[in-house]
Amino acid sequence: MKNIHSCTLIIAFFVMMSTGLVSCSSDNDTTNSENTNSNSAKLITTLPGNDANPYDEVGWLYNELFDTYYTNANLGGSVTQIITKVQTIADASANFNSTKGSPYHNVSSTRVLYLLEHTTTCVNDVISASSMSTTGKSSLTNFINSFIIFLENENDCDVIYDKVVAYENGVLLNAALTETDKRIILTTTSITRHSAFRARKKPKKNTDPDWDIFIGNIIASTEGAEYGSAEAATMSLVTGIAQND
Repeated sequence: MKNIHSCTLIIAFFVMMSTGLVSCSSDNDTTNSENTNSNSAKLITTLPGNDANPYDEVGWLYNELFDTYYTNANLGGSVTQIITKVQTIADASANFNSTKGSPYHNVSSTRVLYLLEHTTTCVNDVISASSMSTTGKSSLTNFINSFIIFLENENDCDVIYDKVVAYENGVLLNAALTETDKRIILTTTSITRHSAFRARKKPKKNTDPDWDIFIGNIIASTEGAEYGSAEAATMSLVTGIAQND
């Protein structure tokens, strides 16, 4: 029995060593994390993804467009100029082109400016006008409003990640939500999770831009999601860039 116990400990040791946990504040852009809490997504997912979210490709697309934009020296400008730059980058992306539907709705400078100028009312305005059910609208409104407050007091990107994933898990199991509700909500949370994780993690070699997530950045993804994943990514990124410049 002692030999069996010893072998078990040795195997467990090497398994633990081979899974090398890396904090979200390390120099790695993405990492695998093993947490023993109820959130099992980290066990199998490259952070900040959540494989349980069927719309999580939009978060990765958002990340790709974000990285490409900020490696370009020609940054900033008016909202119209930012839209042109982001759309040019998107049109050159194979992932974007495979994601966008037909027709694709271009980002509206009027709508971006509206979100920037109405930060206290834009959540209710956008969600009220969406095609979600009453239950879906209430759920997403409560999440966004509480999440913005949560972000003001929380800097640990693992804790932030867990909060979003816990909400996503509840959405997936909620039989009262329609398929449209889930599509729009989970598209929004995917971009929210990726953007918030980026905002809180340590920049790699100080080359990443300082990035703050704002309510406009989140609700822009909801408005874009009304049309599709590609629109959610570009609308959110343009609004976030305009707010962070």
